[in-house]
Amino acid sequence: MNAPGLAAAPPRRSRFMNWRQAVPTMFTLAAMLCGFLSILVAIQGLNAYENPDHTGHLFRWSALLIMLAMILDGIDGNLARYLHGQSDFGAELDTYVDLTAFGIAPAILIYAVTLQSHEMLVRVLLPSAVALSGVVRLARFKAKDPLRGQAGYAGLPITVNAGWVALLVFISQAPPHERFSLSEGRVAALFLGGIFTFIVLQVTNLRYPKPTKKAALFIPMVVLVGVFLALGRMNPSLGVRMAVIMIALGVGYVVIGPLFVRGYEAHKARRHARAERKQG
Repeated sequence: MNAPGLAAAPPRRSRFMNWRQAVPTMFTLAAMLCGFLSILVAIQGLNAYENPDHTGHLFRWSALLIMLAMILDGIDGNLARYLHGQSDFGAELDTYVDLTAFGIAPAILIYAVTLQSHEMLVRVLLPSAVALSGVVRLARFKAKDPLRGQAGYAGLPITVNAGWVALLVFISQAPPHERFSLSEGRVAALFLGGIFTFIVLQVTNLRYPKPTKKAALFIPMVVLVGVFLALGRMNPSLGVRMAVIMIALGVGYVVIGPLFVRGYEAHKARRHARAERKQG
């Protein structure tokens, strides 16, 4: 009880965030910055088409920034869990990072690099579909998944299509000259068909595991992408080889991921049934 004549002390306000929350938030903001810079660099590449060598360099940088954002986005979540620094603010901020770095940035890169020989309407349709699919995917993720993907994803993660776009654009723009066109031909058909497939899978109910949750999987992923980023900056030809490896791993995840989740859930159901029989 307060002493007579003394006013009650004002309630103590909690801090906006503590250091355990601030550290992963710095990585989240760095990922956001990478996504934003990827957009700016891609736009700069669009304004430099009179210099093909410079344009290819800019588009490669735009692709590298998307991949760097992907790693930073994975690190922030793992740091938050390790430091016990999860927060509603961090989870909300992460959604905006995903939209910027893995939805809008790849869509703009597709518009900048592909379909230049087509009419403007055709050139705009696929990037628009990528952006809209990403928005729907993230909105459903936020509304329907209170565990924020910790028990697996409903629909293909948005990062898969972002990686597909970034890696194939990087390969197509690797020196000494463009290796193949992403505007026409068989490779372009594969590239565009992959994008269409992935953005459809994003809004399905197929279940996919979260590989970044397991350190045994996430750490090799960080090393692999880190090596790619270093080689992509210093030796694009070697970076192409690393990009091909990561594309193969990504496609494997798309195909095997739902089968893995289904097998794991069946195994868990059998184990639960055996435990019930023992208790009975």
